[in-house]
Amino acid sequence: MAEMKDLKGFCYPLTPTGKSALLGNFPWHYGTEYMNVAYRTDPEKIEAWLPKPLELSRKNPDMAYVAFSKWWSVWDDCPEMAFINPERTQYKEAAVWVNCSYNGEEGQICLPIWVDNDFTMARGWFMGFYKKLGQIYISDYNPLNPVQEPIGIGSRIKGIVSSHGERLIEASIEIDRKITRAELPKPIGLPLFHIRHFPSIVPGEKPSVCELVKLLAENVKYDPDIWAGKGDLKFYESEIEEHTDFRPIEIIGAYRFRSGYTFPGAERLYTWT
Repeated sequence: MAEMKDLKGFCYPLTPTGKSALLGNFPWHYGTEYMNVAYRTDPEKIEAWLPKPLELSRKNPDMAYVAFSKWWSVWDDCPEMAFINPERTQYKEAAVWVNCSYNGEEGQICLPIWVDNDFTMARGWFMGFYKKLGQIYISDYNPLNPVQEPIGIGSRIKGIVSSHGERLIEASIEIDRKITRAELPKPIGLPLFHIRHFPSIVPGEKPSVCELVKLLAENVKYDPDIWAGKGDLKFYESEIEEHTDFRPIEIIGAYRFRSGYTFPGAERLYTWT
């Protein structure tokens, strides 16, 4: 009979070798391609989703953005996973991010978010993302196609997310200029504050985990080509989703860029238990 210490794996399944665990140990390494549309929304709706001690942003309480993104990720103890099983390293996301603050520090939090692969949904729950499964489609171009050109001024990119048979959000950009990283509007690039919540399986007990964390990042890199342009957003009503709390009031702009970083872990800021 095995002892608990004999079973290995960052998460389920725990096995004698840990080989089939859904995720490997962090640090986790990411490369991302974003299409973001920044906008203003109702700050009272944002506030209703933020439990104390999180607060509305003091500088931009109504700022939000929708991010459609493609991800390439590996964990530190298996950097060759992209060759072993490519499907375990690639996924797409569609997410709503809003400005917030903690003890006077400006940051951001991801609220509604959909992903298209199981390992990133599980990993997101560990990190405090509200991830659900969905179908995400993002325009892609190959410059060797005779009627397609490299991404640049004049390019148009669209993202669509649906889940459980419902179309939820459409976002698009028509690129008209190049900008610097410093010109990306907040909360893009601000620290990430997230809520980790795991309910108790014992009836009537408090959650086993309920804490506020700050996600850390190292080795942050940005591609020098950061594109900007006109953006558009459409939020569709749903019988079972609540993303329309953050429907746009005013579009600020849209941005397409690539970045990468290493996630070494998180800092616990507060616990509700």
